[in-house]
Amino acid sequence: PPPPQNKSEQRRKTMPDSKSAAALRKVLQSYKAKDITPSVQSTDAYKHVVELDSTTSTVDAAKKLWEHNILGAPVWDESKGKYVGFFDMRDILSAVVACAAAAKVAEGGPSLFSKYNAHWTEQLDRLGGEEAKAAKCEEGKDIAQVSYLAARNPFSFCGWDSTLEELCSSLTVDKCHRVPILNGDGSNKVKGIVSQSALVKFLSKSVTNKDDLQETLADAGLSYRKDVVSIIDSASATDAFRLLDSHRLSGIAVVDEDGKLVGNTSARDIKLAALDEGRTSIDTDILSYLANVRQATPAKKERYPSCHVHEDSTVAHVVNLLAKTGYHRVFVVDENIKPVGVISVADILKFAIGN
Repeated sequence: PPPPQNKSEQRRKTMPDSKSAAALRKVLQSYKAKDITPSVQSTDAYKHVVELDSTTSTVDAAKKLWEHNILGAPVWDESKGKYVGFFDMRDILSAVVACAAAAKVAEGGPSLFSKYNAHWTEQLDRLGGEEAKAAKCEEGKDIAQVSYLAARNPFSFCGWDSTLEELCSSLTVDKCHRVPILNGDGSNKVKGIVSQSALVKFLSKSVTNKDDLQETLADAGLSYRKDVVSIIDSASATDAFRLLDSHRLSGIAVVDEDGKLVGNTSARDIKLAALDEGRTSIDTDILSYLANVRQATPAKKERYPSCHVHEDSTVAHVVNLLAKTGYHRVFVVDENIKPVGVISVADILKFAIGN
């Protein structure tokens, strides 16, 4: 009997394909992983991939991500001889939020951030002390151990000759933001890593007929209307980071009292907060906080840039915007600049494979 079809293949047989989706899928089917990852001609190329040992502390893992300006890295367990997951920038946020919550519960006072006038790195270092012992997850494990945090993120890998469509299928799995390419020499070591953003950038430059992407979002069937996770601009940075962590998102919208989009924040801001060294209070309102840690100069009634498109935008505009800015999502707004939906890099990949 013929092999069973996956859901994407079944959907494409029952629903008409848009020109935009077909154009993107053609690229995914025409190229392989080796075409998108950096050149790795030397046999020791995998040594250039940043990875973490499972015994690394949360603090050291965070510092290594910041040092290399990356959002995540695979975690290798030498005793097991395999990778146990990915350590992600969002895990740093999760650790900080849990640490603050533990201190608040233990002492019954204000959060750890407002109680101690110390920079964020020092507060992260507290994960190795009493606060970390109190900050246990539901399974009773210590969040100070990088291996536990990494295990929450799937390690779905592909081979060097895997098609980009196969990579795309892995990247659309929940909580999978990047796919490692294994060496293929029996060592089971990572040779390269392909992220969702990298794949969208490759799609943007590789579609041969750009006119195929000129369909509007609605005409192309690219679903964007969904509940937008947002926070009001008067809320504190603490509340914003807690909201990010609770939804396991890398970015949320910041709106004013009328619901108008005025900014956005992301898990990457946790790095900026650490480098701020506590000069800006975490209890400051989110827009002022971001303006400070991003080294902006706030002015009265100033609005901070956010990435958004309108409902009549084309697929080409959205894909190119995500590719050029490196943002993980764009917010879709109505004529009053109120967010009515959002399109992430994962949404583009799902759209391309008909998922």
